[in-house]
Amino acid sequence: MKYQEYLRNYGRRAGLVLLSILLGACLATGCKKKEPDKIDISSIHTTGAETMPAETTKAAPPQTEASSTESSAAGAGSQNVKNVSAKLNTYSSGKVSIEYPSVVNLEDPDKAAALDSLMKNNALSIIQAYGLNEAEDSLNIKCKVLSADRNRITVTYTGEVARKDSAYPTAVFYTNTIDVGQGKDLGFEKFADPYTMAGYVLSGDCRFVDASDERKEELMKYKNENSLDYYTKLFSGADFPFEGTFPESFSYEQDGDIYFSIPVPHALGDYAVIVYVPDNK
Repeated sequence: MKYQEYLRNYGRRAGLVLLSILLGACLATGCKKKEPDKIDISSIHTTGAETMPAETTKAAPPQTEASSTESSAAGAGSQNVKNVSAKLNTYSSGKVSIEYPSVVNLEDPDKAAALDSLMKNNALSIIQAYGLNEAEDSLNIKCKVLSADRNRITVTYTGEVARKDSAYPTAVFYTNTIDVGQGKDLGFEKFADPYTMAGYVLSGDCRFVDASDERKEELMKYKNENSLDYYTKLFSGADFPFEGTFPESFSYEQDGDIYFSIPVPHALGDYAVIVYVPDNK
């Protein structure tokens, strides 16, 4: 009996020990399962922290769109301030045809109208200056716009005039440079000194524009038949405004070079254009 009781007590103790071992194992196993959970939680927080800037970036598109809209609005606004330019119109009456410019895209309509009137009157003044009968005398003038902006408009006129009883037509050349801001003509003295240019014409450095070698040779001879005083007076009275007598010389400036005309015999073309290139260009 004592032996059996001993066995029972031993079995209880062994069972308790085994149960303790099993519980310990379970507890150990349970703890190990919780560690990955902690890692997973940690990784979730880390992922969340990393996605926050991305969320900020996603919130940025509205701001970017707003910026784009502002840029587009600014671009549209700048397009409203268009570049000043010039277009050509044609006066036609009888045998007379004259092209002349008018300003485009100038915001001030009153100033634009004044400029248009000035340029048209200058272009057509040759009719009065030459005393032409528009029904009988022939005049054909083409206009070329060399430049047009908010500061200046520069145009040239070329063509021919033939009176009813004339044996041959005469070549015509004149120019017009307008100060847009002041609404007035700019003449020779705005571009160069008449006396200095007179000396240049009489020098061996004088350069003629659009002339054959043969014609240049003849022009070089002819120009020296006139005096320094003659050319000084010629250039001092060059260009518009037209005040009863049509100027015999016209000038303009382009790309820093100065162009001006002198009258020559019909055999040499009626007029010749000279170019002066400044040394400091």
